Amino acid sequence: MKNPMAKPLGADPQEQAAFLHSVAHELSTPLTPLVGYLKILLSGKLGPLTERQVKVVESMGHSAAHLSQIIDNLVELADLEAGQAEIRLETFDLGALLTECLEEARGLGRSKRLTVETAGSLHETITADRAKLRQALQNLLDNAVHFSPHGGVVLGELRSRPGNVEVAIYDQGTGMDVSQLDRLSRPFAHAVTAYPSRRPGAGLGLPVARRIAEAHGGELRAESPPATQPLAIHHFAGTRVALVLPRPVEAAPA
Repeated sequence: MKNPMAKPLGADPQEQAAFLHSVAHELSTPLTPLVGYLKILLSGKLGPLTERQVKVVESMGHSAAHLSQIIDNLVELADLEAGQAEIRLETFDLGALLTECLEEARGLGRSKRLTVETAGSLHETITADRAKLRQALQNLLDNAVHFSPHGGVVLGELRSRPGNVEVAIYDQGTGMDVSQLDRLSRPFAHAVTAYPSRRPGAGLGLPVARRIAEAHGGELRAESPPATQPLAIHHFAGTRVALVLPRPVEAAPA
């Protein structure tokens, strides 16, 4: 029999954040040594591995990293929803951060033989929370890799505009219904794709990326297919998802 006085779990954002922090801790505790052991195996300190064994251990490492990212997204989303997320501002090169994230995406897309490229400016100084923007970009790139066809191309583009800077991720997947962006920006929502048998993601990537952008006074924009093509030799008929981040007007280019 249901207790009429009982509150649904997570009805209070503060309680939800505390609960998800506890769950994240319990999941991270066994995951941390597992990641460490995989790194030791790859280092060869316990003996040499065959080429086939290296591929297996690397695949395990990617799976562990993906699980770690899901845990981080759960905690980040709970903190952002509860208003507990602290924005630690620092000045850094956004182009360098994008390059780092694209390099990680190359590793994720290796099994699908994806090509990962860049377009636009490679250097753009901005004042923001570097760790949170890194998490947002990793989420967008993870989605792009997940929905890209075998042998496709994923592209990261950095553009400077008056009053803001824009980081966009292009893919050659089946695209999405942009009218669903608000729904897809809610936790655990999934897009309807042309491949219903394809494993859906955790449904946390877009919600976390959007809330991180909004926490910086920016927004998340999506186009499918992209209205304009980047300056590249490839055609992107899938989706363009962009983090639009404001900056002081006086710092904007003339």
